[in-house]
This record gives sequence, C-alpha cells and structure tokens, in this order.
Amino acid sequence: MKVFGFSMQNIEENIDFKSLDKTLRKQRLIDTAIKVFHEKGYRTATLEDVAKDLGVTKAALYHYVSSKEELLSVIYIQALENFFEKAYKIGELDLAPPEKMRVLIRHHLKHTVIENLAIFAVFFSEENQLPEKDFEKIRIEKRKYTRVFEDIFKAGMEEGSFELSDPKLLAFAIIGMCNWLYRWYKPGDDYRSPDEIVDHFLHLLEHGFLRVNESTAENGEASTAEPRTESTPIRKRQLIDRIKGRAQELEDLIEQLENIV
Repeated sequence: MKVFGFSMQNIEENIDFKSLDKTLRKQRLIDTAIKVFHEKGYRTATLEDVAKDLGVTKAALYHYVSSKEELLSVIYIQALENFFEKAYKIGELDLAPPEKMRVLIRHHLKHTVIENLAIFAVFFSEENQLPEKDFEKIRIEKRKYTRVFEDIFKAGMEEGSFELSDPKLLAFAIIGMCNWLYRWYKPGDDYRSPDEIVDHFLHLLEHGFLRVNESTAENGEASTAEPRTESTPIRKRQLIDRIKGRAQELEDLIEQLENIV
C-alpha cells in the first residue's frame, strides 16, 4: 500500500533512519506516524511509540516536530494536498458531466481511499484533535472538494443528463458513501477487488437498487415487479456486458488523466 507515493513496505524494512537524507527522514517520520496512529489510535499513541518504530530516541524526533499535535497537523496538511489536488484537475477535464462524475468517483474510491487507508482513517477520525487554525483549513478544503461534485451535478442538470435534484445533497451523499469504505474494506480481502467495488458503487449510484422493467425503462419508470425466472440469465449477461464496456471506457479515461501533468 502506498501513502503519499511512499510504499508502507519501506517502513517495515527497517532501513536505518539516520542514513536517509533530511527530506526522506522527514517523510519517513510522517509515514511512520501515520502507521502508528492508525494501528494504536491517535489518543493512545505517543511520540515514544513513533520513535521506537523509527529506531531512534524521542529526543531525536524534536529535531523535526515539537509535539504529537504538530505531527498530526503536518500529516493533515500533506493529506490535503494528496487527496484533493487530482480531484480539482478532474473537475477541469473536458468531459461530459456523466463521464466526469464517473472518473471522479472512481478516483475517490480507488486512489484516495483504498490506496491510502491508513492516512484516510487518521484523517477522518482525528480531525477534532487539530488546533483550531488547522481545523479551519480542513473545513475550507472539504468545502472546495464538495463543490467539485456540486459543479458537475449542476452542469449535468443544465444539459439534461442528470435528474433535477439538490446538488449539495447529492454531493454529500456520494462523498459520504465513498468515504465510509475505509471502515470496512480490508486489503487483500477476497470478497471483492477494488475495481469490482468501484463498479458496484457506480452501478448503484447510476441505477439505484430497484429493478427496471424492460417495458417501462423507456419512460424512466422503475418497476418493483418480481423478475421473471426465464429472463434472469439474459438480463444478467446484458448488465455484465454493459459494466464491462463502461469499465473499459473508464480505464481509458483514467489513463488519459494519469498522463496529465
């Protein structure tokens, strides 16, 4: 798993902290603190725990941070840059609103949450421990991030590709649904791969959970009628083919996005 581009495996390889240059030592300290805070919980963890994991004395840490609270603030500031920078670029892509929303949701689930579970857990469970000035920065960035979703919804409603609704409520609902993933997802779990989870979330968000009757689909009406047994295999195959087609489209869009400097 990667945190801010650094592999968590590097932390566990016991590379001598003192042998690293100053920039890498500071990043190593941040990554180790994330790991310790995630495993022990911020309130329980101490600077001694972080120092022990690094293989240095607590006194050595004071060359980099003055307190556990300052270390938490440093983690949050770096997290803000990591979480939101690409999302703002997605919002500026020249894509139709539905495609732009799919790219944004996929990025949030797979690259923001799943690839950064440790920092994400710390970020959303310990923000009330921050000093007020840092907490306010978090609130401001969260509002900016929510507006990316809102603006896409507004554009889609204006062009007629999204149903008329409250953009802010939709943004809150989707972000909340995606964020909660960190509470139950376990890396290496055979239940569902990250891509499968993303596809399921996208299908649920775009189609809801009610079965659409073929005879009423053209009118946009959902049917709660019981599915006919003989049509189930055909319907299943149709849905699988649709999902595969959309997954390929999203992969192409993500590849384009990753090439954006």
